[in-house]
Amino acid sequence: MPERPVAGSRRSDPRSLLALQRGLTGDRSLAGSGYMDDPSLLAAYDDYYRHVSRAQMLRICDLTGIRPLSVLDMGAGPGSMSLALAERGARSFALVDASAMALELARSSLSSIVKGAAEGTTDVANASGKPVSVYTTAADLESAEAVPAGSFDLVVFGHCLNEIGIGDDRIQRRLAIVLRSATALATGGAVLVIDPATLAASRDALALRDALVATGWRVRAPCTWSGPCPALVAGPNHTCHDESAWEVPASVRRLAESAGLDRDLIKMTWYLIEPPPGPREAVPTVAVHVPRGKQLPDDAYRVVSSPMLNKGGRVRFLLCGPGGRFPLSAKKDDGAALRAGFFDLRRYDLVRIAEPEMREGGWGYGSLTSIVKVDLPR
Repeated sequence: MPERPVAGSRRSDPRSLLALQRGLTGDRSLAGSGYMDDPSLLAAYDDYYRHVSRAQMLRICDLTGIRPLSVLDMGAGPGSMSLALAERGARSFALVDASAMALELARSSLSSIVKGAAEGTTDVANASGKPVSVYTTAADLESAEAVPAGSFDLVVFGHCLNEIGIGDDRIQRRLAIVLRSATALATGGAVLVIDPATLAASRDALALRDALVATGWRVRAPCTWSGPCPALVAGPNHTCHDESAWEVPASVRRLAESAGLDRDLIKMTWYLIEPPPGPREAVPTVAVHVPRGKQLPDDAYRVVSSPMLNKGGRVRFLLCGPGGRFPLSAKKDDGAALRAGFFDLRRYDLVRIAEPEMREGGWGYGSLTSIVKVDLPR
């Protein structure tokens, strides 16, 4: 997707980007503060975090197979998530944010990408012959006006729920927002929650996941089961997040280097989750025929860590799935494990493990063990 400067702005000031980074993932002084109404901070967000969010959203699309046609983008800001979903074929968008300035930028950006598709200069899936609608609502996410009338395949909360509340009631407040948004879901639709991978934000996102599961919601991905999150059970210093390399645009790399930031990896905590069947208040839903994404097998485990070498000379990966969250390990010079692809495992691989060696606190690669990567159809 072509890089686009913010309308009426010069190149973003690295100081504004650094203020954003500190205020959103450092001391959190900007969280929930209306920073999107500051032109310099909005420009820095659009020039930098828009690309990060795009890469994250496209990665989730690849991991889950979701291809929504209609999107409710909650806490949309300058439209980062909607822009990525437009590339994957979404054609109807309702964007909600407290900042009218950010929403106007989002509308302009979506118009640009659609125009580029029509002119053949932008690669947008399913763009030919399908009209695009964009509606924006300037509203606080906790207000009654935040959920527009309509029926959507996907509701997205992209890096916004972590900014709702700082007290003991913050999870309940966020839960109320998600439950309210679910009244606008089409039959078969789902909610996507994406939040930063910091310890506090990630654990809060997982606590919200568990609160939804407790009310009957089912996690589609990345979890392979819908029980309580094992990372929360493991203790206050444990969390679960995605981490991957990405193709960093040249302008983003220059801006990151100017601000002294490392942007070689993108990190996030996320999950795709669907409400229980049945009516959700009085908002009508319309059945739509769109790909719902990949169905995860009940006996598969997700690799949720990078490889770790312990003092005993064993390489470990953390697995999470039906049996909880625990390590799978092998001796670093184990030839059979090498041939089986153990050392080639990567974070977020989905695997089946047969005949593991039972070890204290986890599984080991033994003489009868086999590892099969689950390659789900796209």
